[in-house]
Amino acid sequence: MIATCRGLALDPSQPASSYLRKNFTIEDGLPANEVHAILQTQNGFLWLGTEAGLARFDGQRFTPINIGRGVARQIAVRSLLTTPEDDLWVGTDAGLARIPSAALDHFDRALVTMYHVGVGQSDQILCIHRSRAGTLWVGTSGGLYRFDRGNFSSIIPHDMTSRIEESSDGHLLIITSHGFVEWDGARIIPHPEIAQQLGVSTTSVFHVFEDHEGVTWFCTNKGVARRVGGRITRIEPYGLPHGGAWRVYEDPQGGIWVIARLGLFRVSGTGLEPLLTSLDSTAKFAYSDREGDLWVSDENEGLVRFKDRAVWMYTASDGLPNNRIRTVLRSHDGTLWVGNNCGGISRFDGKRFHNYNEKDGLSNSCVWAMAEDTEQNLWIGTWSGGLYRFRDGHFTQYSEQQGLPNNIVVCIVAARDGSLWIATSAGLSVRGSRCRRLGAVNRSAGFCATRPCSTSERKNDRSEAILRATVLGALPCSDSAATKGPRELCPAA
Repeated sequence: MIATCRGLALDPSQPASSYLRKNFTIEDGLPANEVHAILQTQNGFLWLGTEAGLARFDGQRFTPINIGRGVARQIAVRSLLTTPEDDLWVGTDAGLARIPSAALDHFDRALVTMYHVGVGQSDQILCIHRSRAGTLWVGTSGGLYRFDRGNFSSIIPHDMTSRIEESSDGHLLIITSHGFVEWDGARIIPHPEIAQQLGVSTTSVFHVFEDHEGVTWFCTNKGVARRVGGRITRIEPYGLPHGGAWRVYEDPQGGIWVIARLGLFRVSGTGLEPLLTSLDSTAKFAYSDREGDLWVSDENEGLVRFKDRAVWMYTASDGLPNNRIRTVLRSHDGTLWVGNNCGGISRFDGKRFHNYNEKDGLSNSCVWAMAEDTEQNLWIGTWSGGLYRFRDGHFTQYSEQQGLPNNIVVCIVAARDGSLWIATSAGLSVRGSRCRRLGAVNRSAGFCATRPCSTSERKNDRSEAILRATVLGALPCSDSAATKGPRELCPAA
């Protein structure tokens, strides 16, 4: 059995069902179970736009933030945006608020600036987007507006604007109550042909998004599709009852998530992999925080956090030859190697194990030690089979005949100077960096006890690598031997 630790972010090589899940609801302090927007600011706080107003999460507790002066009831917050200056823009049902970075650590309502886009529906903010050119765009229930020099100008009057994205060419991809349109910097261009290609009505395209690789994604009432190089491909299942998709989200690692009528799905090589599913799913939003956790809002389940498992256990059921692991090594290219007692060695590529044993040339598969030298050779120490070098898919054996004290190798250390130190049950041996032959470590080398239990490499003041062993280990007979380190031993040919 072997355990591996994961880094930050959800591991895309693992099934989505394996992630750790935690739900937060109003019982945990969330203002409302209906969360419309999630965003993390530079100070680490997670900000939530809910049906009952704005809230801040510090990792332990939710704090309601009242941004409306003289308003007893919290205003619904439907969109959030942070700028390079770390100001927080908050889209509410009663206007647009700007919270400066100075007020994010210790909230001060006196520093909040409130803007009113228009009257009636034009003041209900549905989405906010800051273009790469620095222009602030605001989608409302009463149209699309551009904010410039403190004033709002109407770009699309009257039409509800629910989504604003930006493509790699700087154009805006906009969803309105009359369908998908594009802003090319000077005019609005309708795209009824996209709906026709997707087999839906013009008002049934809910989101258009271009990912970091230039792939354009379309969410419709029949499912999700993508366009690569001008060709549109529908992601199966497409067109089934309850198969609608509302939104696409790309996480910082480039993973694509689809918020659909039936829940949350991850796009994989085989289609859509479910993470959060229900026949009456009300998933609305997904967001990855700085730690790589995925947050998902769902009206029925509140706020759901998915974390990757910190430790994964691998056993014979995962492809290892047995559960008797003696040693583990990560090589220069990041590959994980596992030494198995009477099972050979295993190479893990992140998904599966490839095993090497007698049939591959490792004539003794009882592995007790491994090391990688400066020339990227993999060395394997075995119980009664001696030492093996693995290079370019081939094993070469070194035993008593080549100079080992005996064939029971319990530890190997590859020194920085290119030498290789081998600990056996009968003493130490070294393979020099120049002569490339095995020699014994004994009194002639300045060492007394030569039956090591464990070994490690260190650098002394002269930056020479020397071998140290504990308890019954290789102990220098004098301070001068410890200072100079053992000389390289090259037995006569």
